Parts: sequence; structure tokens; C-alpha cells
Amino acid sequence: MLQIQGSELPDSRFLDALRQVKYPFLVAHVTPDADAIGSALGLATAMREQGIEAAIGLPEGCVADKLLFMLSLAPETPLKSTWTPNDPFDAAIVLDTAGEKRINIQPVIDLSGNLPVFNIDHHITNTDFGQYNWVDPHATSTCELVARLLKKLDWSLSPAVASLLYAGIHGDTAGFSLPTTSADALHTAGELVRCGADVTHIGEQLCRSQARPDFELLRRVYDQTTITSDGQIAYSYLSHDDFLASGSKAEAIDDQVSIPLALKGVRIAMLFSEGEKGVVRINLRGEGNVEVLEIAQRFGGGGHAHAAGVRVRNKPIQDVAREVVAAATEHLKTHLIKSVDA
Repeated sequence: MLQIQGSELPDSRFLDALRQVKYPFLVAHVTPDADAIGSALGLATAMREQGIEAAIGLPEGCVADKLLFMLSLAPETPLKSTWTPNDPFDAAIVLDTAGEKRINIQPVIDLSGNLPVFNIDHHITNTDFGQYNWVDPHATSTCELVARLLKKLDWSLSPAVASLLYAGIHGDTAGFSLPTTSADALHTAGELVRCGADVTHIGEQLCRSQARPDFELLRRVYDQTTITSDGQIAYSYLSHDDFLASGSKAEAIDDQVSIPLALKGVRIAMLFSEGEKGVVRINLRGEGNVEVLEIAQRFGGGGHAHAAGVRVRNKPIQDVAREVVAAATEHLKTHLIKSVDA
């Protein structure tokens, strides 16, 4: 039996309502990462193993090539590229999604309609948009929350479910290396391995399976990395032309921001990418006790304290980079002043 630690659990109202669900539709956020896919597909597969007719909403072409292996871990769980309100679902379960505008399905789910909406997430900026909300910003990942939920429901985990949840925790902690990595998360990962999570396969797919176009994109991230004069902020950029020249896609952007973050002395790292023409995506990471969520929120984004993101539309990537780097410089100065005063 799964022995998962973690103090935060859904309230009785959430659990009672969830136990009544028979035909749920599960969705996650746009540009899904390992945690989004792992939590949605892991929970849906666990439900189907309990006789619950769960399906996943996942638009075609939205999954990065290196994450396609996760779909093959649960091939019998139905994937739907769209849905209609006339489908026979009795609930929507939205995972790893901070706000309704980030839900990865069309048509948009009517949150005020008759379909009950369950919201399971770990983003501190979550808007509690569901009828039933379980948001724990102290968790490393939504996959960690799903593992806790399955233990609370007293469901056993198949190796496929364990692998999906482990992959999500691994992805959102950058291989258990981010400041958010807790003893509870490590304990949960260990229990998932005991349930059959394939650590070798997951590690190979997430860390050692770059396709040639994505490898070429990485080379450009290295070549185009810039460091501020004080050595504390590093950033890189990928123009739309870089994507076209490398043959890579917008969906390939995941943790490439770790390249500028890897430089010694860097406290804030950023990656600016224009995988879709006219849309600049910004990935931000903070090192040590430096948080970056405030920077993301300043430009309309969100995320976590040390890992956040923004999308800026209809502005040249060079202008976006200049403005965000200036904001990060100001933010870091404020942080250092507060640290000295403390």
C-alpha cells in the first residue's frame, strides 16, 4: 500500500463530491509539461483502474516530442482533442492550472455551468476557479498532490500510474534540485518507485533523449546567453527564426532556462522564446532565496516563487527582453537591500 506523507489533503466536501464522479473529463494547462501530463493522465488512469470512465482533454500537437513517452505509459486512457457540453461527462477535473484562461481545451469549459469543476493545483497564484478547490502551494508539483489523493482514497497504484506521477515530480523539481524539493516529496518519489515507477526509463526520456532539432535549439541557447555586468542575471533568447532554422517547435521549450541558470553566481535566469510568431514566452528562475514570481506578475504572468512564466504578445522580442531584464535588475537590488536590512 502506498505510504505517502504530506499534511495538506482535500477537505471532506471535495472528497465526498469526487467519490460520486463516474464520467470525469480531465484537463491541464496549455503547453503541458511533465507535471501537467503526469497529474492528468496519472489520475485518469488510476480512476479507470477503479472502474471510473475517465477521459483526458489534450489538443493535438500540444505535447513536446520528449514528453510523448508519457502518453504511451497509459495507452488505454482515452485522449480527446476537443469536447462538447453534450458529452456525457459528469465532472471536469482541472489539474496544474492556475487560472481558467490557461485551461488547455476548446471549447472553453463553462465554470458557471452545470458541470461540477474540481481544481487541483500547486500554483500560489491559483484563482480558486472551481466549485471544489484543492490548492497547496507548498507542494512541489500537482503529481505530488495526486499521489496524496490516491492514498487518501485508499487506491493501489499500478506501475503506469506510479511512473506518470514520478515523472511529474521529477520534472517540476528539476530532478529534485530546486528549493521547493521537500522531504515529503522525496519520500513520495521513493514510494512511487516501490509501486513500480520506472526511474531509468523516465530519466532517459526526460534528460537524455534530445531530438536533433531540439539539440540544435539548445546550442543556440548557449550561444545567445548574455550575463549582466554584475554577473547576477543571465538570460538567453530564441527568436522565431531560431525555431525555423533548427526545425524545433514551441512545444519543445521546457527547462532550457537552466542553461543560463547554470552559470556560477547567477541569481536570476531568464529565457525569451518566440516559438509562435508574435508571442514571446518568458521563463524565469530564481536561485537560492531569490524569488521571481513578482517579476512575472508585473508583466501579467504567474507561477511559483522560484519558477514563473509570462507570455507577451505583439511586441518585438528584443523590447520584451530589455524591459524584463530591467525589471529583474530592479527586483534583485530590492531583494539585496531587504536581505541586508534583515
